[in-house]
Amino acid sequence: MMTTHSPIPVARIGATALVVKWVDDVIVVTSSVIAISSLVIMFVSLMAEVIVRYVTNQGMGWPTEMPNLLFPWLVMSGVVLAAQRGQHIAVTALNALLSRTGNRVLLLAQQVLVLATFFYLAWVGLDVVAITGSEVYPVTGIAARWAYLALIVGFTGLGITALTTFVRLLQASDPLAVRRHHIEEDV
Repeated sequence: MMTTHSPIPVARIGATALVVKWVDDVIVVTSSVIAISSLVIMFVSLMAEVIVRYVTNQGMGWPTEMPNLLFPWLVMSGVVLAAQRGQHIAVTALNALLSRTGNRVLLLAQQVLVLATFFYLAWVGLDVVAITGSEVYPVTGIAARWAYLALIVGFTGLGITALTTFVRLLQASDPLAVRRHHIEEDV
């Protein structure tokens, strides 16, 4: 798998940098597996529903519930992957006006805000999961909490990404290079 993070200079690689890289790699792999699995399961189940409906004139029922369960996982895994790759929309007008130190302070403060926001949303999401625990999809019998759990997992992934970005910002010689999107990696 291709690395999508700004490289850490060899002289700066220490235990903290290795842990941060490992955590980021785990997040990227986990998010990728969730996204691909969600897409494949939704596609296969809906294709099976189409084939069965075409052949028998009756549906199986359960495939129509798969997008309700898996689409939140697909979306949240994509959001976390975008955060890991630095592909979210960013307003950078202020960055051009600030010095390297000013940018570092601004970006560190931003990561603290992002970290606090997403960990708070994950915490609040636990209440949502508790409330939706009694809702059950009629055909599969799966509780709706599994779909809402995607929000908690995604918010936690975004919070951890903010934490690793914070550490990367502390270590980087150029704070604007941290999580910078490299278009050539998309090809």
